[in-house]
Amino acid sequence: MSIEADVRRRAPRTESVGLHPTLPAEDYYAPEVFEIERERIFFRHWLCVGREEAIPNPGDYVVRDVVGESVLILRDRSNAIRAFYNVCRHRGSRLCSKPAGNLPGVIQCPYHAWTYTLEGNLVGTPNVSEADGLDRSEYPLHPVAVDRWDGFVFVNLSPEPAPLREQLGSDATDFARYRLGTLRVGHRVESVVEANWKILVENYCECLHCPTVHPELVDLVPTFKRGVIVEEDGGPGVRLRKGATTWTRTGRSNVPPFPWLPEEDRSLYHGMAIFPNVLVDLLPDVVRTEVLWPLGPERTLAVREWLFDPDAIARPDFDATDIIEFHDLVDGQDVAVCENAQKGVRSRAYRHGVYPPQDRFVYEFNERYRRARGPG
Repeated sequence: MSIEADVRRRAPRTESVGLHPTLPAEDYYAPEVFEIERERIFFRHWLCVGREEAIPNPGDYVVRDVVGESVLILRDRSNAIRAFYNVCRHRGSRLCSKPAGNLPGVIQCPYHAWTYTLEGNLVGTPNVSEADGLDRSEYPLHPVAVDRWDGFVFVNLSPEPAPLREQLGSDATDFARYRLGTLRVGHRVESVVEANWKILVENYCECLHCPTVHPELVDLVPTFKRGVIVEEDGGPGVRLRKGATTWTRTGRSNVPPFPWLPEEDRSLYHGMAIFPNVLVDLLPDVVRTEVLWPLGPERTLAVREWLFDPDAIARPDFDATDIIEFHDLVDGQDVAVCENAQKGVRSRAYRHGVYPPQDRFVYEFNERYRRARGPG
């Protein structure tokens, strides 16, 4: 949910949410809690698996580990995007072991060579025929629901998921002016963080830590010095300091702003957290996304991508080093405090914490998490 849209829908900022307890400590490290999350949250919600541009041509594929389930995402012969469980119907072998590649018109199991079309239909079973009682039409690949939004590809492991737009809510339209579907990945980084995925989301949803942890960032965004992530007037976005147009050490970059962006957005930062695990930073010249994949109750894979105007990328003088280095700086600061928090919640003295009013967005994320997780 975009933070600023939430502010506009609610009462003025002067309304206090009061004090609330945090999630209990064991929710951040207990294996039994993590198993509930897998079944009730990650296997029932739409999850972003990357950008369409990663599979531009028929036969192109990527494999994603969706919280322990291997999912194959590809373009079929009609250029449609499909997703399947990455498992053969014969004896359960993994079909594709590489993280990405191109399939030569079919998907062939490396074990016994059972062969499927890019649409998932079983068409080849060497040494096993219909005379042996096998009806190939009864053994297609197990499908996974797939949908797209503004250049992003989402999958849902639920048998009958609600529409993706329903889960996205206003996020599907709030930032249409950024034309996310036209942007292209200019840089990508994967790293493992030794912390529960919720600690990372919660850290994103508040800025009480910013004055202490991010001195370079609060110099660029004066609002963050007050420990909040919205302007006092409740207006759209968060203002950069005078003269700044992006997040770099100088506040400037040679990467041009998106030419279609309204003038009022060229000095603003916008952020949104798409439940459960996508974080998006929108700046005048770059959109940075972070997708969090739990590897266990206390480890998370963070996949970060920087999206730029393809015309800017094509320029011979394109150089986003200063933008990427600044984000890396802030990310490193966040990782350090999140990993430290993960160690702290393990203390026998820590049962739960407390949310002051400034932590309202963290509290609201927790409340949505509780509703999605249900009892247990």
